[in-house]
Amino acid sequence: MNFSGICLSCFQHTGGLNPCPHCGADAAHIQTSLQHITPGTILNQNYLIGKALGQGGFGITYIGWDLNAWRIVAIKEYYPSGLVTRERGLVVTPIDEDAKIKLKKGVNQFFKEALVLGSFNTHPNIVNVLHFFRQNNTAYIVMEYINGKSLKDYLLARGGSISFTEAMQILCPIMLALDDLHHTGLIHRDIAPDNIYLTVDGHAKLLDFGAARFSIGEETQNAASVIKPGYAPLEQYSGSGTEQGSWTDVYAMGATFYRALTGKVPTAASDRAMGKALQSPRELGVNIPEPVDKAIMHAMNMKPEERYVSMRLFEQDIEHAAADEKRAESAMEMPLFSKPQSPWPRQTMPMQGPQPFVNPQPYSSLNVQQNIYQGTGLNREQTFLNVPVPAPAPQPYLFPQHVPISQPILYEEKKTEPGFFEWTYKHFRKKLRKFVRKYTKKK
Repeated sequence: MNFSGICLSCFQHTGGLNPCPHCGADAAHIQTSLQHITPGTILNQNYLIGKALGQGGFGITYIGWDLNAWRIVAIKEYYPSGLVTRERGLVVTPIDEDAKIKLKKGVNQFFKEALVLGSFNTHPNIVNVLHFFRQNNTAYIVMEYINGKSLKDYLLARGGSISFTEAMQILCPIMLALDDLHHTGLIHRDIAPDNIYLTVDGHAKLLDFGAARFSIGEETQNAASVIKPGYAPLEQYSGSGTEQGSWTDVYAMGATFYRALTGKVPTAASDRAMGKALQSPRELGVNIPEPVDKAIMHAMNMKPEERYVSMRLFEQDIEHAAADEKRAESAMEMPLFSKPQSPWPRQTMPMQGPQPFVNPQPYSSLNVQQNIYQGTGLNREQTFLNVPVPAPAPQPYLFPQHVPISQPILYEEKKTEPGFFEWTYKHFRKKLRKFVRKYTKKK
């Protein structure tokens, strides 16, 4: 197939122009590294490879074109740096026998976790997995292409930081999505603003799942290549998977919150272990509720056992703190001890004493006749019904007399007699001794 008129950076028709009039990419400089697959390569007889979108310690992500569905996709290749090289621009080759064993184990783990991610295709905050396959001595995952920008780029466009309300709207759905993933045993271990994407339709989606987890389980090699200073906790520096869990992602999410609110990357865990302090967002002058500040610092605790054990607990504390702050603000807006004002105008009337009750509209004779007639079965033409009945004379309204509530009669105890409680106690002891004597005689 001839793709000479297609830009391999955005897959738009160039009309023979270079650079691309749509994205500005130069066709001669699309491939930026020898480790990347040559753009224009077709994988699995279905996916046309374009430029590399990004590379981590254990994978390279490319933009691609689905030749069957005729749409843009994202294709992630398992490529553990430091363990493999690429021959002829395509085949992944381990550097030695030990790396060969680890590569095989990593590919199996990568493929297994692709199956897990495929079960979350209906989740609104997790990128959809469309296909996965093995080829070129490695494995690939085909995902939906996210049209938007990363949280990292979004923060830069907003001047480095955003408000707490906006950060909560973006990150809280991601936290709940991570909690769902943790229940399947999957750990991301690479949470950072560059792995959270904001789509054009207003959704936040988590990308690049488990860069470290996809590697080789507990035998993580080249740990520095998957560690983002400031976002990775101290246990991730050791390279031992046995010490890592959901609390590892909790630390990274707390660091992401920190970066979004302060505009600064947190102090690296390795530097904190050497005694360098980490200032809280409030200490840096960020206007956030104190419980939120404490929740973020609690999530970034150096000791794993002193952090949140789950992402959902972290998210709940953030939500509760925001709700309490909102209630406090609404209470401050209403003046204290103020009575609600009636929308109806009030008429001031002069103060008067009690007046006798006078019916403003006494029943007329016609009304009395009708009331008498109803339900009696009598003929209305009878003469006595036409006799006007005088209205009852108005009677003065008498207020009920005040009846004082009788006070209970208090009987003073005689000093010569025991009080009530003393008498009850003695009576109880007497009955108890009598019962014990009777019970012991039967025995």
